Amino acid sequence: MKKLTFVLLFCTSAFLSFSQELKFESGRTKHDVKPQLFAGLSEKFALTPTFLQDVMNLQVKQPVEVIVSSRLIVKGSVSSINNDVPGLTTIAIQSSETEGMVLSLSRLILPDQTIVYRGIIISKNHSDMLMLDKDPVTGNYTWTKKQVSMMIAD
Repeated sequence: MKKLTFVLLFCTSAFLSFSQELKFESGRTKHDVKPQLFAGLSEKFALTPTFLQDVMNLQVKQPVEVIVSSRLIVKGSVSSINNDVPGLTTIAIQSSETEGMVLSLSRLILPDQTIVYRGIIISKNHSDMLMLDKDPVTGNYTWTKKQVSMMIAD
């Protein structure tokens, strides 16, 4: 009886393990079918003059209207401000108008007192995003439109 139980248990586990097919869906397949959020914006555009200071001066739970460009205003509230690491402050703004959209801006003060900003505006429901880039020649920051699927490794 023990042998029969063992054989049945072994056959059942072998059947189950061989019957499961491993499926992998690439990031491009998942994300490229989503609608674009920033379709009406240029591929690259400058920040408004006071954008960085305006965002870095916000407080947690504060309702905001952040002017990213003349064609993009993020309305919502500050969901978090993190400064757990010395010299690094990150502010996240959750949009109240576009479900799943978040604006995140970080300021890093390096040991030589140089300030570096990193930022992203992304939505889990859309295929595109905006990244804050610094021009290596001029030192000016710009928003650059990118596809989410090109930023996430498969």
